[in-house]
Amino acid sequence: MPYIYFAENSDIVEIKPSKLTNAGDGLFATKSIKKDEFICWYSGVYLSKEFIENGYYESDYLFQPRGRNKLVIDASDPNSCYGRYINDSLSKMKKNSDFESYADTHSAAIIATKNIRKGSEIYISYGNNFWREPRLYNKLSVADKQHVDDDDT
Repeated sequence: MPYIYFAENSDIVEIKPSKLTNAGDGLFATKSIKKDEFICWYSGVYLSKEFIENGYYESDYLFQPRGRNKLVIDASDPNSCYGRYINDSLSKMKKNSDFESYADTHSAAIIATKNIRKGSEIYISYGNNFWREPRLYNKLSVADKQHVDDDDT
């Protein structure tokens, strides 16, 4: 995948180690964020959905914006965007953001679904289809597998 210049600047989020065990880095609020406020973009390289469905490409950072069915955003490059650092806590209680797609520009943003306090980690749901992928499901703890099996978000 080609290198992407990390052009996004933000005074409301920062990247640092996640509070989730074995999650790597996470995204944290550097100031209070209000419900429905824009947090950051989810951007990267655009790939053909058909290319991915035929097994020619694999990434844990794929997102298909609603409204456009032929292209998928891959944010696997660490320099692609802040949005790639948002973790899924597998808990509806912790989830505090969501994806918002813009069909006219084929882009996606992360929007707060709750008020988020300064210093808090930002969480989103990747969806159960993501976690049911065998290579990912097998890495989950027993407790996390229970969340995926019981909850259809």
